[in-house]
Amino acid sequence: MKYLKSLLIFIAFPAVLFAQSNYKPGYVVTSKGDTVKGFIDYREWDETPLNFSFKQLQTSNKITKYSPSDVRYVNIDNLESFMTYTGRITMDAVDPNNVRSDNDRDTSTKVVTVFFKVLEKGDRLALYGYKDDVKQRFFIGDAPGFQPQELVFKVTRTTTENTFQKQLNAFALKYNELTATNGTFISRSEYSEDNILKIVSRINHIGKTEYNKTHYSGPIFNLFIGAGVNINTTSPDNSGPYYEAGGRSYTSYGPQGSVGINLFANPATRKLQFRIEVGGAGVNYKSLYMSKALPYVPTEVTYNELALSVSPQIIYNFYNTDNFRVFAGVGFVLYHFSYSNAYFGSQNHDGSVDYVAANDPFLFETGDNAFVLKAGVQFTKNLAISGSYQSTVNNTNGGYFKLSSGTAQIGLTYLFEIGK
Repeated sequence: MKYLKSLLIFIAFPAVLFAQSNYKPGYVVTSKGDTVKGFIDYREWDETPLNFSFKQLQTSNKITKYSPSDVRYVNIDNLESFMTYTGRITMDAVDPNNVRSDNDRDTSTKVVTVFFKVLEKGDRLALYGYKDDVKQRFFIGDAPGFQPQELVFKVTRTTTENTFQKQLNAFALKYNELTATNGTFISRSEYSEDNILKIVSRINHIGKTEYNKTHYSGPIFNLFIGAGVNINTTSPDNSGPYYEAGGRSYTSYGPQGSVGINLFANPATRKLQFRIEVGGAGVNYKSLYMSKALPYVPTEVTYNELALSVSPQIIYNFYNTDNFRVFAGVGFVLYHFSYSNAYFGSQNHDGSVDYVAANDPFLFETGDNAFVLKAGVQFTKNLAISGSYQSTVNNTNGGYFKLSSGTAQIGLTYLFEIGK
């Protein structure tokens, strides 16, 4: 078991040390108006990027960093686009824990030169997003110039000011799109990308098909099936009577299989995933020993176990390219156990055998839970190899037999690309 834990660390540790690049086809428009095609390092940004790494050939070692002062526009093909913006942005906090009182409304602004993410650009309206360490902001631009103006959302200690709803109503009215349905949707809208983008798309008459032409429209999840080896070490409690009598630890190697789903936080990068895995594994325990107490006779304890599990996990790809990923994750496992062929027997000096049917339902635990650590390598679009280690679970209810086990698994996983 200790060797597998070392293997997990060995797999994950280099990935933490060496951050990888993820260059995708795209182009930049320089401040002089020149369009330069090449490859742009595409990341799963939590905030709007301050600059972009660019190279003209994917195999080149020559990298140029472009800031908003260097370029007007950055496009990562079929993924995301960014434009340079110079102007004022609001600086008031929207976190309820950080806002000012109602009598001290924060109206501060700041002049910046930054990248705006282009969320949509239609014939009528354009929608932009910008997020820094203060808050998320959205800006709207009106044809023909599409000059950004901030959609205003303010929070005080006791009130929420949805000024952006009035602004969106005005644009819908201007373009004769203030229908009863749109008006209701706007009045119920939250200050979020999903809500505001739907409104702007309705005003622009942009459907899903047209939107997907310029935005990522690949799978938002995939399914997987896996199989491998379940390595289980079951041990008696060091202070229990069974251990004192001579009971021993035992390591079994049995089959394990699983199926599940991966949900991507950002489908375009797949760097962070939420996984739900359902599995089953075979375990057995054998202990043949000479009793240390009278009458000093050979004693045997055996049983077979089927461990069924459901496990939610968080998986993070430290090294993340289309065809090669190094990942690690943590999760929680809920177990259900069933037992068979359970036996506890001792041979007397006269050759007779005393035994107890050890499948007594009051002896065994039917369920438990554990934490799981996982690490592995995905070496094609569809195949991955991984190892996991799970914290100790209890197999018995205590008493004379007090057994617990730790589990490790090594397996191969096949991923199916079917989600849209």
